[in-house]
Amino acid sequence: MQLTKRIVKLMSKKDYVPQGVEGLAIALGLPGVDKLEIKRALDVLEAEGKVLQTKKGKYALPAQLDMVVGELLANKAGYGFARTAIGDIFIPGSRINGAMHGDKVAIRVSRRRTRQGPRSEGEVVRIIERAHETVIGRYERHGKISIVVPADKRIFYHIFVHRNDAMGAKDGDMVVAKIFEYPDRERAARGQIVEIIGDETSPTIEIDVIVREHNLSTEFSSRAVAEAEAVPDQIAEAEIDGRKDYRGTFTVTIDGLDAKDFDDAVSIEREENGHFHLGVHIADVSHYVPIGGVLDEDAYNRGTSVYLADRVLPMLPRKLSNNICSLNPQVDRLSLSVEMVIDDRGEIIDFGIHRGVINSNFRLTYEQVDEAFNTGIYPDPDVRDLLVNMRDLSDILEKKRLKRGSLNFETIEPKVILDEKLKPIDVIIRERTTATKIIEEAMIVTNETIANFMYWQDVPMIYRVHDKPSEESLIQIEELIENLRYPVRKLKGAHPRVIQQIISYAHDRPEKLLINNLLLRAMKRAKYAPSSMLHFGLASQHYTHFTSPIRRYPDLIVHRLVKGALDQNLSEPGIVNMVDNLTDICEQSSYTEREADDAERESIDVKLCELMKAHVGEVFSGTITGVSGYGFFVQLPNTAEGLVHVRDLRGDYYEYDEGTFTLLGRRTGRMFQIGQPVKVQITNVIIGERRIDFVLAEE
Repeated sequence: MQLTKRIVKLMSKKDYVPQGVEGLAIALGLPGVDKLEIKRALDVLEAEGKVLQTKKGKYALPAQLDMVVGELLANKAGYGFARTAIGDIFIPGSRINGAMHGDKVAIRVSRRRTRQGPRSEGEVVRIIERAHETVIGRYERHGKISIVVPADKRIFYHIFVHRNDAMGAKDGDMVVAKIFEYPDRERAARGQIVEIIGDETSPTIEIDVIVREHNLSTEFSSRAVAEAEAVPDQIAEAEIDGRKDYRGTFTVTIDGLDAKDFDDAVSIEREENGHFHLGVHIADVSHYVPIGGVLDEDAYNRGTSVYLADRVLPMLPRKLSNNICSLNPQVDRLSLSVEMVIDDRGEIIDFGIHRGVINSNFRLTYEQVDEAFNTGIYPDPDVRDLLVNMRDLSDILEKKRLKRGSLNFETIEPKVILDEKLKPIDVIIRERTTATKIIEEAMIVTNETIANFMYWQDVPMIYRVHDKPSEESLIQIEELIENLRYPVRKLKGAHPRVIQQIISYAHDRPEKLLINNLLLRAMKRAKYAPSSMLHFGLASQHYTHFTSPIRRYPDLIVHRLVKGALDQNLSEPGIVNMVDNLTDICEQSSYTEREADDAERESIDVKLCELMKAHVGEVFSGTITGVSGYGFFVQLPNTAEGLVHVRDLRGDYYEYDEGTFTLLGRRTGRMFQIGQPVKVQITNVIIGERRIDFVLAEE
């Protein structure tokens, strides 16, 4: 047995008492073993967070020291959560004690009573492993003091830099600082500048920083580019042999106006018995990206395409993503196609999965489709028939999905319009429309069909899973809906249908978007896993991602697994090796997805700040979206969000009631709470900090 395992086994005994190295050597029955060997084993265990060392140099399991080990997930509001084996533990800002976002930490857990009942809280008592050797931020000179203000607001600590360590940086430069002294309860962080990224006035600098913060790849390896360039521009006749020919089937793609890569196309026919024959044709990317090749390696590392406000970082070189893999109109393309026969209740009567070849007849946009539905004017009779049948089927599928408890969030997506110099000039608000719904429902039913097929085949698979929200995350919403007199009051242990009732009730009310956003924030992140479990948001027993292999790595893996199941060749060496690594693939894909999502959101925030900087001094109507002891956040109709600080609330002293998430004036009784409409004036915008400051407008 390995020495590390023997140590853990010894410490797991009920009568174990924390021991030093010598005591462990005796207890292990290894008095003659080199003490350095035991110390090295302890160092490994300590680095993994499995063992902790006390101040007296003795070792024990974390639980024996009333501690738990986890990863600190800081929030820009100044607090954090530790992700641990026993769940997420809330850590107040006053108890983070020098830890930084991403650090592996040991925390001591306590129970604290609140108006909503007992709540677990933690305090960082030890930092086991630092996540950051360097920090990206803005260099500032304040008299004799120089600091780097981290661009990532989840890092709360400024890095103090001696002038001699500034590498010639100028005030306002975006830089990379190497940390050589980390913060603690008594000392500030110190470091030296190792790279100057650029001047903060550059129109691309802030998003350049976001790219660096999230470690996003901007270039493909030369070998990957060469492998992509070797792919022919057209399909050879030999590649079509053995495939089902859909080129005579009327097929279209429907995507956003600015889309460049088309993963999916649809075809549909209405049978005499009323059944729908739906075809969903997905780009056969796995045909062009061999297992274990350099394209595959680059795609694995990226995990996903990233759609930033001013640029796209594709998962695959554009030779593939925009051309031979993309289901462009009027050209032959290879597909992995799913045919489904669906009745008027949304039940799948029959289905088939085929390697195919298609030739898309039309490239339609969501805007065109919605316009056609609104006006009744279609570009072609076949387009009309397809869209009407797709709309009818999507209504049926949506009704079935909602009946079982699936959630339909009514959110908006801001699209910042940039000029030729990448300066923001406007914001377009995208909402769920009939056009987006018909594609969304088609993709959901396809993903479910594939997931069910693979699950019942009992073969290796990647699933998309989504756990139910924690009860604590729903407390704030309970308070709000009670104040707003919603018919649903309690969310503790609620079925998804209950949450959908709240969404539906809010549909025609002014706080609709607020309610949807709060519920969405309360949801846990969906992730990838090699085993199936309920997808809470969709109320789906088995779900996967199959429909976007151009831009999502897990979909590419699913295609390979589906082909392996169809061909019964899952024992082929390349697939066996891939299957052996499914857990790692799922973890990597979930991680890269989170980083991409965060980067995309932050890039929009940057451009919104740039846009609003031109409106300092102006008054806007907004809605309170969050309340804390230091003030409240207000969101404007274009989704820009800023803070009204409590110090700027004149004429009274305001106290924060954490039970009702309310600021209450002690003298006037004036109240500020979530969902309340207010008028605010913009007083300051700091683009580098993605910060907008408001004050209440004079009424």
